[in-house]
Parts: sequence; C-alpha cells; structure tokens
Amino acid sequence: MTYSRDTKAISEFTGEPVSTWSEEWRVETEARTVLKMSKQERDVFFNGRKDENGRSIDRGVIGIRGLKAAEEIKATMERLQEARSRSK
Repeated sequence: MTYSRDTKAISEFTGEPVSTWSEEWRVETEARTVLKMSKQERDVFFNGRKDENGRSIDRGVIGIRGLKAAEEIKATMERLQEARSRSK
C-alpha cells in the first residue's frame, strides 16, 4: 500500500526511523504532548476535573486507563527529558 505522506519519523529516544503507525510512536508523541502542558494542564490530564459540587467532569488518565498507565506515561516523559538533555 502506498501513502501520500511519509509514514516514518525519527524517534527522539533512538534517533532512528520509526513507523508513525506504531505503538512506540504513539507512546512517544503522547509523552511529547504532555510535556508541552503546564503543570495545571498535566494535573487535569492525569487526575481529571470536578465541578463546584465535587462531581467528576473529566476522569483523566487515571480514571480511564488506570494508575499503571499514568505511571507509564510519566516514565516515558522522564525518558524523553533525559534523551533531550543528552542530545544538547
């Protein structure tokens, strides 16, 4: 099958091409996106939001995917920050 755009990108972790359709790329780009968020945005992303009555408006990653998934995202974010500091 042919595509109208490139389906490979360079991983910040390895410096090697990776398929943009892969789970590896999804995990890396999710970590990149969360790193761009402010501290407040990250808190909402992971923990969700409640309204003025304490009812959940948005469950966040922990509520949807569980604590283990949130910890994996945070570990990937740390790895990405380390990779970025090594490349400077």
